[in-house]
Amino acid sequence: MKNIFIAGLLCAGLLVFAGCGSKHHTITKTDGSTAVSVGNPQFNKDSNTYTYENLDGQETTIKREDVQQIEENKK
Repeated sequence: MKNIFIAGLLCAGLLVFAGCGSKHHTITKTDGSTAVSVGNPQFNKDSNTYTYENLDGQETTIKREDVQQIEENKK
Protein backbone atom coordinates (compact mmCIF):
# COMPACT_ATOMS: atom_id res chain seq x y z
CA MET A 1 0.00 0.00 0.00
CA LYS A 2 2.87 2.32 0.83
CA ASN A 3 4.44 1.70 -2.60
CA ILE A 4 1.22 2.69 -4.37
CA PHE A 5 1.09 5.91 -2.38
CA ILE A 6 4.72 6.76 -3.24
CA ALA A 7 4.12 5.96 -6.92
CA GLY A 8 1.08 8.25 -6.89
CA LEU A 9 3.11 11.08 -5.39
CA LEU A 10 5.82 10.64 -8.00
CA CYS A 11 3.27 10.76 -10.83
CA ALA A 12 1.67 13.88 -9.37
CA GLY A 13 5.10 15.51 -9.08
CA LEU A 14 5.91 14.73 -12.69
CA LEU A 15 2.66 16.30 -13.85
CA VAL A 16 3.42 19.45 -11.88
CA PHE A 17 6.91 19.75 -13.37
CA ALA A 18 5.60 19.05 -16.88
CA GLY A 19 3.31 22.06 -16.52
CA CYS A 20 6.28 24.27 -15.65
CA GLY A 21 8.01 23.83 -18.99
CA SER A 22 9.17 26.56 -21.32
CA LYS A 23 6.99 29.61 -21.47
CA HIS A 24 5.78 30.82 -24.83
CA HIS A 25 5.95 34.44 -25.98
CA THR A 26 4.00 36.16 -28.73
CA ILE A 27 6.07 38.50 -30.88
CA THR A 28 4.01 41.16 -32.64
CA LYS A 29 5.80 42.59 -35.64
CA THR A 30 5.48 46.10 -37.04
CA ASP A 31 3.68 44.73 -40.11
CA GLY A 32 0.93 43.32 -37.84
CA SER A 33 1.94 39.66 -38.14
CA THR A 34 2.74 37.56 -35.09
CA ALA A 35 5.13 34.76 -34.22
CA VAL A 36 5.28 32.50 -31.17
CA SER A 37 8.54 31.64 -29.45
CA VAL A 38 9.30 28.70 -27.18
CA GLY A 39 11.06 30.31 -24.25
CA ASN A 40 12.23 33.88 -23.96
CA PRO A 41 13.61 35.49 -27.14
CA GLN A 42 17.29 36.41 -26.73
CA PHE A 43 18.39 39.91 -27.71
CA ASN A 44 21.80 40.36 -29.36
CA LYS A 45 23.11 43.89 -28.78
CA ASP A 46 25.82 43.60 -31.44
CA SER A 47 23.46 42.76 -34.29
CA ASN A 48 20.37 44.45 -32.76
CA THR A 49 18.29 41.29 -33.35
CA TYR A 50 16.13 38.85 -31.41
CA THR A 51 16.72 35.13 -31.79
CA TYR A 52 14.11 32.61 -30.71
CA GLU A 53 12.97 29.04 -31.26
CA ASN A 54 9.65 28.84 -33.10
CA LEU A 55 6.98 26.18 -32.52
CA ASP A 56 8.54 23.96 -35.21
CA GLY A 57 11.83 23.92 -33.29
CA GLN A 58 13.66 26.13 -35.78
CA GLU A 59 15.89 28.98 -34.63
CA THR A 60 14.62 32.27 -36.06
CA THR A 61 16.17 35.73 -36.04
CA ILE A 62 14.30 39.02 -36.42
CA LYS A 63 15.56 42.62 -36.45
CA ARG A 64 14.68 44.76 -33.44
CA GLU A 65 13.22 47.43 -35.73
CA ASP A 66 10.68 44.85 -36.99
CA VAL A 67 9.42 44.03 -33.47
CA GLN A 68 6.56 46.05 -32.04
CA GLN A 69 5.93 44.04 -28.87
CA ILE A 70 6.90 40.82 -27.06
CA GLU A 71 4.60 39.46 -24.42
CA GLU A 72 4.50 36.25 -22.39
CA ASN A 73 1.51 34.04 -23.10
CA LYS A 74 -0.66 33.34 -20.08
CA LYS A 75 -1.83 29.78 -19.60
